[in-house]
Amino acid sequence: MPRLSILLMLLPLSACQASAVLDEDSPLRPPPPGSRLILNQSISIPAHSAHVVLQGGRVVSGKDINRYHPNCRLEVQKVSDTPQVLQPDEFMVQRSRQESRTAGLDQRLHVAGPFHGGAGGPSFVMYQTIFELQSVKQPQVRWMTCEQWGDPAIGQHLTTREIRNALGGVMRLELPAATPP
Repeated sequence: MPRLSILLMLLPLSACQASAVLDEDSPLRPPPPGSRLILNQSISIPAHSAHVVLQGGRVVSGKDINRYHPNCRLEVQKVSDTPQVLQPDEFMVQRSRQESRTAGLDQRLHVAGPFHGGAGGPSFVMYQTIFELQSVKQPQVRWMTCEQWGDPAIGQHLTTREIRNALGGVMRLELPAATPP
């Protein structure tokens, strides 16, 4: 009888596990390990930098990033004195996680508005999804961080769909196949 009780208790849990499909419009879970990021075209990382930023489906310069909209920073391990060209490739997601960091504006600015850090609170939060990447062909490519800044009270992490929109046609995010029940 005790075995039957244990089995009956575990049955609902196994049903939940089988139906645990990633909702692409939910900010609650990042794309899981085993996902693939496919670089569809060559891109160049500028000299004296270790990253390139994608936003709205194109490469953007640091001065052109709108940090309050989804953007993804593809990073290599080392800074180089010359541009680094990344070739089309497939990067396996080894690990993914969500982080949030708060930041405040300089108190001397006395800024008013929706992101004002009143009562000493943060002015905005950086909502980040961090992917640790692996490629046999280009092992220097190590991370991709997708983020947006938001209001501490109503901001949220990026959804899978928002990450895909930031990457556009430059990169493609493929989730691992769902495991059969």
